[in-house]
Amino acid sequence: MRTSLKVILIIVAIVLVGGGTIFGVLVALTWGEYNYSDTFLYDPGVPSPIEEVSFTSDIGAISVHYNTTPTDNAVKIDLSIRIKGGFVEGKTFSDFFNPIIWENVSVPVINFELKKKITPQFFLGIFYNISIDVILRTDVIYDINALSGTGSIELDASSGVALNNTSLMTSTGSVGLDVDTGVVFLGNVGLETSTGSVTVYANNDTFSNGLSVITSTGSATLNFTNCILGDDLYCSVSTGSIGLKSYNMLYTQDAVWNVGTSTGSVDVEIYQSINIDANVTGTIGSSTGGVDIVYIDKLSTVGAEFDCGTSTGTVTYISSGSGGFSWIGDSNDKVITSDDYDASTFRYTFTVSTSTGSIEVIGESL
Repeated sequence: MRTSLKVILIIVAIVLVGGGTIFGVLVALTWGEYNYSDTFLYDPGVPSPIEEVSFTSDIGAISVHYNTTPTDNAVKIDLSIRIKGGFVEGKTFSDFFNPIIWENVSVPVINFELKKKITPQFFLGIFYNISIDVILRTDVIYDINALSGTGSIELDASSGVALNNTSLMTSTGSVGLDVDTGVVFLGNVGLETSTGSVTVYANNDTFSNGLSVITSTGSATLNFTNCILGDDLYCSVSTGSIGLKSYNMLYTQDAVWNVGTSTGSVDVEIYQSINIDANVTGTIGSSTGGVDIVYIDKLSTVGAEFDCGTSTGTVTYISSGSGGFSWIGDSNDKVITSDDYDASTFRYTFTVSTSTGSIEVIGESL
């Protein structure tokens, strides 16, 4: 019986080794490279008050930015595809992709779609570089919807442009919003990825309807300097960290912050040397992880309060500079309040929590 088993194992091993060798030979014999490029234009003559544009790709990177010199085209898309690997030799566009959808005439939404076919090549470790480079006009207001299955999405908004609704979403990959000074978002701004990071860098910009950032597995990094927020700020991460920095944020109405992660750390920094012109309330928390907060204001008209609680960690307050905070409570449940909170005109008021982890607040309020 044992002899028969040994024979069977030897035969299986020979088949596996032989099959691997044959497969390797086939890969070598069919090794090749496929390149494709094309340009797609949308010239409406006279643009609509708001041009609605949609860009979808289930593979590759989508990059959206603005023209540096005047152009008649309201939208220009440069598509570049490079595929390299086994079983690629002799292939054509239709072997890898469905026909491109480009709807740019007499439609309410300018729509570009690139979708791959389910082919063996995409499962055999081929190398691919697919980029969709979108150029928009600085004098046109857009509704932007960008969706990628596997790949990154980046939006670089040039100084002084105005956008309406902005939605950037990817299943696997990063989402980035990099905003020059003086950009105005008139509509909703939503950034989302299932697996990947989300980053926002904004300086002297206006988010009229607030901002929503969501990632299931990954990190979120938000940096605001001298920005105006017209509604709520929402940032949710299921598994990963959050880093949020706010320098001299101005609010056009009372706003709510909802910043939290299920598994990971949360770092929030608030620096305020100008009046916020509204009251900000909300929650900052982590289910499993630590929460670190730095709060510094230079105004007697602005105060802050942090109602902190943790199940298995500690709550710590550290004075920064002149301090100006006091607290009541115990080691895992503290209410940390600026001394000018009751007398202040505008206030930051947050509930801060974590189940497993510690909370640290570094504060200064003049």
